[in-house]
Amino acid sequence: MYRLHENFSPNRSESKEREYKIFTEPQERREIFDFSKGVAEYLRSEKVPNLVVIDRSSRPLYIGVRDYLKSKYPDEPMPNIYFMNPKGFKAKEEMSPEEINNIIDDCRWKSDLAEAAQQIKSREDILKDVEGSYKKLMADKDKPLLVFDTCIHSGKSIAPVKKVLDQVGFSDIRIGSVNPSDDGAAVKSDFYITKRQPEKNCYPFGDDRIIEKTFSHVYSKRSDDPYYREKSLELREEIKNIIKDFLAK
Repeated sequence: MYRLHENFSPNRSESKEREYKIFTEPQERREIFDFSKGVAEYLRSEKVPNLVVIDRSSRPLYIGVRDYLKSKYPDEPMPNIYFMNPKGFKAKEEMSPEEINNIIDDCRWKSDLAEAAQQIKSREDILKDVEGSYKKLMADKDKPLLVFDTCIHSGKSIAPVKKVLDQVGFSDIRIGSVNPSDDGAAVKSDFYITKRQPEKNCYPFGDDRIIEKTFSHVYSKRSDDPYYREKSLELREEIKNIIKDFLAK
């Protein structure tokens, strides 16, 4: 088990010059930096060339990881970063009608894209979708791969993703999260950053609604809502500024 919680730095000083509207609390901004640094340094120290970020709550992580690495190690190659939609990895033959209804109800509750059960794909179609959608990643099946989600409680979201990646032939899949996976989770964390509960719980990187999780594909659908797009751009800009501010100290 790889841990970085020993390096978590909740007492880091911070500039008060910049105004933040999303990450308003200093502790939230410290976490953005420390979590981004934790993932970036893991990728670098373990020589992991590919990072898969699980949509949606983890998506903005890529901004912090990318900007941290570009600033700290400008002459080193960047890891490849991919996004995967866990909803699109759920196979219809592996779910009960009750499970399907629960997913659809949960989407309604979260104001996500409304979809019918008929849109759920078969395992065979999901495998084909992965192979066709991630051709560059598929060429690295023999290299270490970090699959990161902010939190792993039951593991039901990330488990289908790992199962498919196993089936298409990835030989070294590492599972990462902010906190250790819960006891009894279907998938366990190989790497976690801290045992400390984030200020924003399972949404330490904010609520990014620029994409919609769908049954139809293993990748997410871009939102057409101009409000969500505007807020997502604001969120990304704040994460960039947080990394910049902390690295400037």
